[in-house]
Amino acid sequence: MAVLAEAGVEVVGENRAQDLEQKATQIERLKDFSENIVESLSVGVLTIDLDGRIESWNSFLELRFGVSREGAVGRLIEDVMPPELAAEIALSDDSERGVASIYKLPLRTAAAEIVVNIAIAPLRDKAGERQGRLILLDDITERVSLEEQIRQTEKLSSLGLLAAGVAHE
Repeated sequence: MAVLAEAGVEVVGENRAQDLEQKATQIERLKDFSENIVESLSVGVLTIDLDGRIESWNSFLELRFGVSREGAVGRLIEDVMPPELAAEIALSDDSERGVASIYKLPLRTAAAEIVVNIAIAPLRDKAGERQGRLILLDDITERVSLEEQIRQTEKLSSLGLLAAGVAHE
């Protein structure tokens, strides 16, 4: 009887170990999948804790700001980001407002001068408690440049129409 009981305990123990191993593997796959999604986005994604320390930093931000993930995570946002961006993020720290948006903010980075749209949302846990902030940066530099070219083209077109009207008179 004692031998059967020990065998039963061993079988139950093996089943639990296999279950835990499967769950750990599944959690690791989900973590990798989530990271792949964030890395595949064509916008900057970062999270900061309540003290303003960077907790996550994707490859888009590495390219735009010239700071590696290892060089950013754990540091204060004002130590990593351009001062004007850090100031705007600090000004938008209103947990009651929900999502804050900043449009066409010009920034000087290590690589170039860029223009970004920014969305800042509170980061909450399952209980609804605020844990930090999620910040999305969309580089719209090319779009702004194209808009300026269109404005210039429209001005020239208007000038051409005015000149044609004067010449006709």
